[in-house]
Amino acid sequence: MIKVYGKENCGRCETLKRTLERKGLDYEYTQDLKTLMTVASKARIMSAPVVEKDGKFYTMENFLEVI
Repeated sequence: MIKVYGKENCGRCETLKRTLERKGLDYEYTQDLKTLMTVASKARIMSAPVVEKDGKFYTMENFLEVI
């Protein structure tokens, strides 16, 4: 399962969601700033969205390279 952590009014988050939908990939989207900050800090990623798949964390750009 792909988990995406984003925030309100995030154009990059919306772009990623559209891309995943176009590719037919199932994902879970969490839009909560506190959760995003916790996950981002743990993953050492300082921009939204943060993507989690198979226990690994990715920036949007890195994840798009993986898929």
